[in-house]
Amino acid sequence: MNRFFYFKVTFLSWAAGIFVGTLVYGLFDIDFSNSDELISLLWRSFVVAVGTGLVLGFLNMYFKIGNFQKKDNS
Repeated sequence: MNRFFYFKVTFLSWAAGIFVGTLVYGLFDIDFSNSDELISLLWRSFVVAVGTGLVLGFLNMYFKIGNFQKKDNS
């Protein structure tokens, strides 16, 4: 497995989890009558998720952390 596989697996899983977690947590704090707050929350969740995913993805790509099994073709 190449290093991109380690980056991709870590980036996608962490970014999706952080995005949804931040979004759901932020929905409890916003006022739904103001659409600018909702757009701001979506933007902030996306930026935090991508930033965290990039950092953890690069770290995992460098250290190759993970117990990923190769599929048998039989």
